[in-house]
Amino acid sequence: MYKLLILKKGETIGFEVLDDVHTQLNNDHQVLIQIKHSIQKKSNGTTANLTELDPDLWKTMYNWSAVITDKNDGRESQIDQRKFVEKTTFILASNKSFTSSNTFLSKISDFQVGQIDFEKMSNHLKTLHASTKSEEIKSHIGLVISLDESVLSEFLRNIKSELNVANIIDQCKTALEEKDVNPREIDNLFNQLDSVVRQDIFKNFSDNKKLIYSFEERSRKFRRYFDIANNPDLKIRKFEGGLPDRIEEQTFIKQLLDIEDINLSEQEIIQNYTRYRIMLESNLSNWVAEGQLTSEEIGIFEDDIFRQWETEYRSSYRGKGNPDEYIDIAHNILKAMRSKALSISGQTLLSDMSHGSLYSLSNRPVIGWLKDWKEKYK
Repeated sequence: MYKLLILKKGETIGFEVLDDVHTQLNNDHQVLIQIKHSIQKKSNGTTANLTELDPDLWKTMYNWSAVITDKNDGRESQIDQRKFVEKTTFILASNKSFTSSNTFLSKISDFQVGQIDFEKMSNHLKTLHASTKSEEIKSHIGLVISLDESVLSEFLRNIKSELNVANIIDQCKTALEEKDVNPREIDNLFNQLDSVVRQDIFKNFSDNKKLIYSFEERSRKFRRYFDIANNPDLKIRKFEGGLPDRIEEQTFIKQLLDIEDINLSEQEIIQNYTRYRIMLESNLSNWVAEGQLTSEEIGIFEDDIFRQWETEYRSSYRGKGNPDEYIDIAHNILKAMRSKALSISGQTLLSDMSHGSLYSLSNRPVIGWLKDWKEKYK
């Protein structure tokens, strides 16, 4: 996910194709990444170190050596193996930590900067091969040692390690921040992109297809998510939680029952209206928590609804003294309010959110429909 987010024009990235993750750069160079995650902990609770004879280390070295010498990919000759290694960077990524006792990794670093020669590097490999008591690790080191000297030398020069990678999600979010994504939307955008990638991985693997993204495909697939994240409009989230018990006893439902807008047999409608109310209230709460709205703005929003309702209520009942008319009048007030396009902070709400605001206010109750609503419901 992180490599996908930092992909540059002309590059591609693949999952479980050439390696766990690989990147094809625009200069015909490729990066192969082996990912080794560990749940092993040290006594202080931190992740275990990557030791010199760590099975993860040598399984990775073995896998890369097997790729380098893969006859099926046309790399039987030393010349082809050398060409492959020259255009490849090999990265071991792990949440394990580096330790100074890992002489092998230290010597690789020294070899890459010219502090030791190939002979000393090769001798250390032979020493490890002879010293390990694990037949599996001995076999893995053996394949590395069996590489042609010129191939092995170039291979060792191109090995890199990215250790202590425990905060990869934070790195992904930093990558989004560096793309000037609205800070309030970074968590939500990350979750959306993560979901899309996981679905792509599942679908492609299920269909036995390779999953490779080009820069252009990533832009096409993700652009809309970035556009939405950077849109200053309030982000409305659907309500997907549970409904309260005995929903017919909500005050706003009692009000609607009393003006015959609904009846108790219409349970699906009662549930939908309840969802509209909770959806409105949960979004208002989220917007305040996320800093997209202030409580003052919500107060202005509710005051505006109250003023519109008050105008309808007062004009509708003015001069009407016949109680037999009250239910029709009340229903007409509700109908008029439902037809209004309500807005908050300059953004027009969807109809279910607008209706939800009426249900929320009448549930407290701040507004009502019958002439005597205050006496009945407050």
